[in-house]
Amino acid sequence: MQESLIDVEAEVAAPAVEPRATSKSIGAGDIVLVDKKGRRFHALVTEVEQTGTGRFELGVRPLDSRISYRTATVREVIGVWRKARRA
Repeated sequence: MQESLIDVEAEVAAPAVEPRATSKSIGAGDIVLVDKKGRRFHALVTEVEQTGTGRFELGVRPLDSRISYRTATVREVIGVWRKARRA
């Protein structure tokens, strides 16, 4: 173990954050880029639900009002922008 050259107070432990269950670590409040049947759009994740087969379904709200899709699977997600945790 390396010696500390500066006296530092013990860090305050951050509150326990629930680990995200999906393979891409997607959670409610995240912005995702979805490719559904060749159509790409950005959406806000409203909920994450696991089906009986173990796959994850995302409840999404598209940011573009012209898109009518309200669900997506984790496999259809291309990009994820996570909601920042509070410090």
